[in-house]
Amino acid sequence: MATDWCPFARKRAIVNTNFTAGRGGQKMIAVVLHIAAGNLEGVYQWFNNPASKVSAHFCVGKDGTIDQYVSVNDTAYANGLAWQNGEWQNALGKKVTPTWQDIIPQINPNRYTVSIEHEGFPQDAWTPAMHAANNRLLVWLAEQFELALVPQHSLIGHGEINPLDKANCPGPHVEYARSAVEVATLRTAKQFTWMPINTAAALYRFAQERDLGYPQTDEFETTFEGETYLAQVFNLGIVYVKKGDWENAQWVKKPEA
Repeated sequence: MATDWCPFARKRAIVNTNFTAGRGGQKMIAVVLHIAAGNLEGVYQWFNNPASKVSAHFCVGKDGTIDQYVSVNDTAYANGLAWQNGEWQNALGKKVTPTWQDIIPQINPNRYTVSIEHEGFPQDAWTPAMHAANNRLLVWLAEQFELALVPQHSLIGHGEINPLDKANCPGPHVEYARSAVEVATLRTAKQFTWMPINTAAALYRFAQERDLGYPQTDEFETTFEGETYLAQVFNLGIVYVKKGDWENAQWVKKPEA
């Protein structure tokens, strides 16, 4: 089972009248993106209002803040449709014709989706911080549910479920394909050992000032005549300095392979 609460999201649990515990035996198959038509604090207040009878699992702020209101193992009320007389209907009983081809007949989509709201309005372009936070959340969800994110299938907008009432949700600026590619790339990259780059480090600054390229190894220690030196391999040379004597770094050309 997936972890209930995302570890890097701000937990803001809402009243239990606005979601249903569990998923009714359904497996989560898609992430649905929404636009909040308001600010981050207003989203929480509305979802935490017992009279609203609505909710989503998450909301991403323009500054990159991620709020979570409902466990991902529970059913939020963001993507719901009712199956009546052989057709989908909205809350007012009007016929809805979803364009999402993976919708499961007769079963409320809330049961097998995770919903992510986004601060702002449909016409707003996403900020870089919002896009990055959304990707980070999508990576976590994809890993929790062992889900490959594919636009129009497992990564959709609310308008694909309810084109009658929510045709402009989440709006025209959402880049589904870009997010899907970036999430796939991020997930693959996590399988490799990342080498952190400290741009304030003496060796790094020395190498950049002399156009020696980027680091090829982490910093490592070596000794000579009882003194300890710190060294690091870059594209075009090996930089070294006696520990503590940071202003007197030197470099030597890398040996031929």
